[in-house]
Amino acid sequence: MRRGVAGAGPAAASGAAPVGAELIASHYVARRWMLTSKAARPFIHLLCLHVGAAAEVGRPGKTTAFTGPAIVWLPAGSAEWLEGSAEWLEVPAGATAELLQLRAGVWHRYLPPSAEPAYLALEAAAGIMARPVEPDLVTTMSRSIAAIAAEIASPARSGAASIMSAELTLCVLRFWRLFASATDDRDEEGSSAEILTRFRRLLEERYQQHLRVSDYANLLGMTPDRLHALCSRELKRSPSELIQQRLVKEAATRLEAGTVAVKQIAFALGFKDTAYFSRFFRKHTGEAPGVWRRRVAARVRAGRSRPTLNFADWP
Repeated sequence: MRRGVAGAGPAAASGAAPVGAELIASHYVARRWMLTSKAARPFIHLLCLHVGAAAEVGRPGKTTAFTGPAIVWLPAGSAEWLEGSAEWLEVPAGATAELLQLRAGVWHRYLPPSAEPAYLALEAAAGIMARPVEPDLVTTMSRSIAAIAAEIASPARSGAASIMSAELTLCVLRFWRLFASATDDRDEEGSSAEILTRFRRLLEERYQQHLRVSDYANLLGMTPDRLHALCSRELKRSPSELIQQRLVKEAATRLEAGTVAVKQIAFALGFKDTAYFSRFFRKHTGEAPGVWRRRVAARVRAGRSRPTLNFADWP
């Protein structure tokens, strides 16, 4: 039988929990979990296979097999080859393993800022990553996953969230480190695309905090000069421009969406001074926030298209 179950497993991907953990003990029969999910934020899976254990991920007619000791990262949707097909994870009889479930886009809530580079890199992964490892590392990872399962099972205990955060951080950083060298060896084009993807994701999560370019560069593990050169070359805009344009785009969207006071929008976007927000918005659009809102409303009433900000699709 299973050693324990905690959190939302693959078959329960519609649950709201950002993190789940499942401990899989040696059993007499093979077991299968469905990975397919139509949820807006599907689960990422981290599978920890012990010595002699095996697993398969696939659908009818196509499978990928893994053998322990190994750690396998299954990005959200990585098994979804055909729309409507049944994707599954199968662990055969006698196998021992642990499984983490991380809801895409929200599991970073349990990580400290220092782990953000690892989160961004792994969240952006597009394909299955599997790595044979030493048995000791599997044992270490399995203890962390077991600790996470125990804290999920008793969330009211003192320090449960902190312990869970610490153990999850260790799991993520250990796995990320396995692939750090491979990332460094990628060609320049691939590295640039990955960095821009990570920057975009980071900007989406942090634009309201008004971080400096140097702050983003530090989180991405590079110098501000390199980030500036990369954005200027690939996107024809500086990181500072991209940060400011993201704020302007969000401000315009909120102004157009309803009648929330300009002051409330300013505070929601991280501006402590309404006058400064108005100057910032006017600088980028040519109009004060209130004037912009009234002009958009008038165009909508007249059946005309909304004004555009002439920003490219990124971010």
